[in-house]
Amino acid sequence: MTTPSVPGPRRLERMSRYAPLPLVAVTVLLVVLILITPVLISTGQPAPGILTQAELIVDRLPNNGTMHFYVHGFGATVRYATIWIGLSEGLNWTATGHVPWKTINWTLWQNESDVLVASVSSDQNPVAINITAFYASSGGNAWYAGVLAFYVGGSSSGEVLNSASETSGVVVPGAIAVGNSTLPLPITLATVSRGGPP
Repeated sequence: MTTPSVPGPRRLERMSRYAPLPLVAVTVLLVVLILITPVLISTGQPAPGILTQAELIVDRLPNNGTMHFYVHGFGATVRYATIWIGLSEGLNWTATGHVPWKTINWTLWQNESDVLVASVSSDQNPVAINITAFYASSGGNAWYAGVLAFYVGGSSSGEVLNSASETSGVVVPGAIAVGNSTLPLPITLATVSRGGPP
């Protein structure tokens, strides 16, 4: 009785003399990577997600009366369709009790279109800020928002930045010392809604 021969392994052995199997595997892998690389490296705006998440940066130098606010995305080149920033500088709040959110009068508005970052500054204390950022791309769109208040008070150890948030999902630290080791302070804005491609 003869055993049937298996053609597969012998053929591989014969071919491996001319093209070693590890070399063939690496070549196939490189061809696949070359074919999918244009898909992996996009030249357009990303779909809404972690890279497009809007963030507020709060900055103030010690013993300087001006507070600076910057709104931008986590991704370095995320371009927002529009960023609206409203300021209320006549706020009656000294970091004790509740912020009078319902009586805030948003008097100073800034509207930036097609921007990477928007910034405002205020020399008033306290100050409230109302932010809405709209991001749109071919992959979808998203709204990010936050309503926050800031008050700088003195203490025996120096200035203290107090913060409060009216927006669900926006977390602020409460009170922190004003200094180069604590500021600038990044605050992630809330994702209000996301949609499909426009």
